[in-house]
Amino acid sequence: MNVASYVRVSTEAQAGPERYGLSAQRADIAAYALSHDMQIIQTFEDAGVSGATLDRPGLSALLTAAAAHQFQAVIVAKLDRVARDLMYQLWIEKELLKVGVEIVSVAEPSNSDDPTSHLFRQIIGAFAEFEKARITSRMSGGRKQKAKEGGYAGGRAAFGYGSHRGSHVLTVEPEQAMVVQQVFTLRSSGLSLRSVASELNARGLRTAENKNWHAVQVKRVLDRRPLYCGQYEYGGITTTEGKQERILNA
Repeated sequence: MNVASYVRVSTEAQAGPERYGLSAQRADIAAYALSHDMQIIQTFEDAGVSGATLDRPGLSALLTAAAAHQFQAVIVAKLDRVARDLMYQLWIEKELLKVGVEIVSVAEPSNSDDPTSHLFRQIIGAFAEFEKARITSRMSGGRKQKAKEGGYAGGRAAFGYGSHRGSHVLTVEPEQAMVVQQVFTLRSSGLSLRSVASELNARGLRTAENKNWHAVQVKRVLDRRPLYCGQYEYGGITTTEGKQERILNA
């Protein structure tokens, strides 16, 4: 039987205690295929992509290839590699079955026609979804505690600041901080958001992505005035005094 394999690791899997990496998944899949007289002709991969979304390049390529009838089954190391969300997992399995392709899990029963196996798959998927929710809850709780203490709780740093792995405090990026100050100065002179953006571009100043300024990016900077003035906000929690250095005095 010609089959494909699908492997995935999420951001949490790479950074957290779960260490079932791509190479380990490939090894388990290869051993399973060999023992069941299956020939792996294609491998699809999503590295660092959450299983809680369907927006995955590897998954999209897999579904396209399956629709073209290039293989008869897809081998995965564990069902939670297909999706963390039970609804997504069942949807993907249904889409593959529509074109005659079965998901074969190394770690779980793979007879999709057996009601007991189907129920077991749903239970496995439900536990995977539950574990995902627990991970998210723990991470959110830790971040909110950091925010209460005025420290950096994660996420993309606002323009003007930088973040470093292991650090709980935002650090000022001098060149960007200078641009932030100019944004507020130009705006206070009465210029519109679009005019502020045009003036920044005329001065050769760039966004964090090294692109031209537009009104929406100017507004994003202006909306973060409390942060630049020393406050810190995360998940609805606002501190009166953040640990980050101020970019604006008032």
